[in-house]
Formats: sequence, structure tokens, C-alpha cells
Amino acid sequence: MTRRMGLVGLVMVLLTPAAWAGDWKIDHDHSTLGFEATQSGARFGGEFGSFDAVMRFDPETLDQALFDVTVDVTSFDSNSSDRDSTVAGKDWFWFKRFPEAKFVTTEFRALGGDRYEAVGDLTIKGIGQSIVLPFTWVIDGDRATMDGGVTLTRTDFKVGEGEWASGKTVGRQVDVKVRLRLTRID
Repeated sequence: MTRRMGLVGLVMVLLTPAAWAGDWKIDHDHSTLGFEATQSGARFGGEFGSFDAVMRFDPETLDQALFDVTVDVTSFDSNSSDRDSTVAGKDWFWFKRFPEAKFVTTEFRALGGDRYEAVGDLTIKGIGQSIVLPFTWVIDGDRATMDGGVTLTRTDFKVGEGEWASGKTVGRQVDVKVRLRLTRID
């Protein structure tokens, strides 16, 4: 009986998925997913307060890397209650129908040093587009820092339709900025 239990235990250990050396978890207290845009010619910024991701990244094995990011778009905060309530509607993010945005990588490219590009599919409001996210990834022991950014055209995702589509009041270009602090998963 003891030998059988030992064999069952060994099989269970072998079948339990182990964390890969490139698995990371986000330290949300020290991470931001922000944005900058223009309204009436003036710059404004804000962030999405709620997001999570599967982060698998090792510079030595980019073919195994993955970013699978889910953003709670209802956590949009631009430091303006008028603007924040407006983006909840159908012409903007349409929170009731599309409460989440997704970014899932399909490829990574090394650019030299700590610089990389993540190619992936970004889906906002049910519309998917392929984007390239340039970023840096700096590892310090069991901690890492990721800094990246990309400029998106909001109307490509039907964000800001109707009277907002022209770009006259709210600019079409949105600069997305990512700053993550991560801890290696054991």
C-alpha cells in the first residue's frame, strides 16, 4: 500500500503544472495602465484602475512568451466626472455591452538591450486590431519592470462615434502608457 501511495504521489507531482521561470505577477500597487489624449485642444490624462494579465516573459525564450491582458474599461478614470460618465455610453466604450478590453500577444521581437516589441491583437468594443507595443523589460532578481507605450486611433475601435468621430472636440489619437512592476512566480 505504501509503495502504491508513493507512486500515486509521484504521478500527481509530475502532472501538476509547475510555474515556468518566465511567469510573473503584477504588483498592482506599483503599476499603471494610463492614457493621454486631447479635448478642446488641451491634453488630459488618466488611467484604467482595474486590469490583470498572464505575463510570461523570458528574454532567452521569446517563442514561449505571452501577455494575455484583460482591462476593465469601466474603471476608466480621467479625473473628470463629466468625461468619465460620457465614455460609459454607446458612442464611447459602451460599458454595458463591452465592459472589458483584451490584448493577447502573437509574437515578440528583441530590439537589443532591454528593448522589445510585442505584436498582438487588441480588442476594444468588440473590434480587434493587430498592434505593436514597444517596451522595455528589466529584470532584477525576482522582480521586473516593464515600460511601454503605443499610440492608438480611437476611431479604429469605434470609440467616440457620432458627433465625437470627427476629432474636433476630442482628438482621435490616444497615447497608451504601461508601467508594470512584476514579481516572479515560484
